[in-house]
Amino acid sequence: MKKLIYTPFPRPKGNIRNILNVFLLGFIASLFIIFFKPFGIEHNGILYYKLILILMGLIFSLSIYLMEFLIPSVFKRIFLKWTFGKAILWYTWMILYVSAIMFTVKSFLAGFNDFTILEYTNVIGRISGIGLIVTFFTLGIINYFNRQKISLISSREKYQITAPKVKPLELNLNEVMYIMSDDNYVDIHLNSNGKRDKIIFRSSLKNIEDQIVNPLSPIYRCHRQFLININFFKIKSRKARNTLLTLKEFEDEIPVSNKYSKDILNLMQVRP
Repeated sequence: MKKLIYTPFPRPKGNIRNILNVFLLGFIASLFIIFFKPFGIEHNGILYYKLILILMGLIFSLSIYLMEFLIPSVFKRIFLKWTFGKAILWYTWMILYVSAIMFTVKSFLAGFNDFTILEYTNVIGRISGIGLIVTFFTLGIINYFNRQKISLISSREKYQITAPKVKPLELNLNEVMYIMSDDNYVDIHLNSNGKRDKIIFRSSLKNIEDQIVNPLSPIYRCHRQFLININFFKIKSRKARNTLLTLKEFEDEIPVSNKYSKDILNLMQVRP
């Protein structure tokens, strides 16, 4: 669990596409409420109320835009080295913040007749429920949480590798093919846009494993001497007590120990 919390996690970029998606989310959420009336939300079918719901959707999107893109652009240092644990805390806070904005606007339009903690709690539940439904089923975020896609996104994050008495090394896991132990050193084999390279780094393989192997990373141990990026390999041969992997684009062969064979073979079967 601790390793998962400190796992590097991608921050959404403030590009036009993501900004448009945020405002699309608010608009679709308004339409969802108008047509399906979830959580007992009533609007009597009057055009005036429908326009208010569209306005609420716009305010919803503006609130997310402020927290997701504007705040990080101003307070950049806070969002450096973004991790899965930080993301959980941030998005929990964002739900509370957006709910507070929507609760205040709703109360203002209703003359503050129901300005209570209980109603604020209800708004949090509605925002969370509607947000999840619209996000998952309208914007296709289910695919985003496919493990392989998360691994690929996480692999693009820069990992800083440290070891005693040597200069830290930055690695893009998307470029790492495999890492081989060589006494007190490791050989890191890279593939950047089809061009091979090798870095020799003074460290134990276990030290490297502790820093880059996590539930979102594509790097796995397959042998006491090897860590591999599962996306670069295919099965060459498989026998009762001997599994051999090979790179898809090169001829390097990597053995798989019996200890790791079952997990590695399962991973190879679910990835293209």
